[in-house]
Amino acid sequence: MIKLLRVDDRLIHGAVAFSWTKQLSISLIILANDKIAKDDFQIMTLDIAKPRGTKLICANIVDSIEEIKKHLTDSVNVMIVTNNILDAANILEEVPGIKSLNLGGLRKKDDTVENLIGAIAVSRADIDICNGLVNKGYEVELRLIPDGKKTYFKDYKL
Repeated sequence: MIKLLRVDDRLIHGAVAFSWTKQLSISLIILANDKIAKDDFQIMTLDIAKPRGTKLICANIVDSIEEIKKHLTDSVNVMIVTNNILDAANILEEVPGIKSLNLGGLRKKDDTVENLIGAIAVSRADIDICNGLVNKGYEVELRLIPDGKKTYFKDYKL
């Protein structure tokens, strides 16, 4: 069962990874990103960073989508993590059954035009993608940790 689709440019990291996995009883993390899927060193590092007893699959977007579809209705609690909004939008478009996107840590970059909350900064392209998702009926929420206040992208009127 897909519990969370999350965008976090830090991918798997200490407190957030452990908070989300514990709160949602996650047993599988699917890390979806074309570049990372080719980086054996980063995969090894991410595997070390994941919580003990949690399985990690790092795959490109196409392979991730196929893997995600396998877990839509099974009893395995799955968290999907990608490091950018475009990849997450592609997953939403291709995997029926996922209706919500969590925006987590997105640090400022050269193309950042808006800082939403805390460590969530977006580009004009990110805003356009999120507005498109909201218009299609997807929930796009901003929350860094599971106990944090859930804020909705649609409320920002960007």
